[in-house]
Amino acid sequence: MFRYLARRRRAAALAALAAHFDAQLATAADIAITRARRELMATWPALRPADQLTARGSVTVADVQEAAWEHFGLAAVPPDRAAYVLRNRYEWRTGSLDLDTDAYDDQEQQS
Repeated sequence: MFRYLARRRRAAALAALAAHFDAQLATAADIAITRARRELMATWPALRPADQLTARGSVTVADVQEAAWEHFGLAAVPPDRAAYVLRNRYEWRTGSLDLDTDAYDDQEQQS
């Protein structure tokens, strides 16, 4: 019975660790998206009003990995995991309105 409880505690700890990692990656993706939008907005004063409507920024998987490293010390974030999280946050935060991303590149090659 004690082995069962130990296995159960270990499984619960691993699940909590994975959920925490996913939350940190989602926050890193949000940070990368916000940075890309701020960089885009910084270029707007130099653009003509007509060009402001079509100006686009870019957020990459590497941006997410960099934010994960800077803010959470996550040194070894797998690119496919970072791309998956970036795709989810990009769609949820309507990134397609003003940002381009490379998060879909690997997904298209696997299909």
